[in-house]
Amino acid sequence: MDTASIVIEVPPAIVWDVVTDVEGMGRFSPENTGARWKSGTPVTVGARFIGANRHGPVRWKTHCTVVDIVPGQKFSFEADEPKARWTYHLEPSGAGTLVTETREIYATPVWWVRLVQKSKVLGSNRDQLMQDGMRQTLECMKVALES
Repeated sequence: MDTASIVIEVPPAIVWDVVTDVEGMGRFSPENTGARWKSGTPVTVGARFIGANRHGPVRWKTHCTVVDIVPGQKFSFEADEPKARWTYHLEPSGAGTLVTETREIYATPVWWVRLVQKSKVLGSNRDQLMQDGMRQTLECMKVALES
């Protein structure tokens, strides 16, 4: 499991609105370029969305399902193709919020994801790139929310 944490000096309710805005996540992520809701009501368990991603010239989509929500505290979704569960945990920290992002591979990725990973077209150490990307995403959120 990969994990990154940061304290953002705004209340959890403000951070919650950002981490659950999958359509706008591309503002912060070095790889995700956004998403669009496919079915269900946003920010409800079972809601589905299609995530758009880019790494250099390579672009791809992921089909995602919201799997766990604790309003204001936890938002979790699973990406079908890489079999990755992404979770944001929010905890009050002084006047701000401790935000922890995790990525957990819960099953064997689909064949074409394994092929791309083996080819190294998305980097020679994908797990390290994902860890670095999570850290960059949280740092960009912090800058945007605290300014």
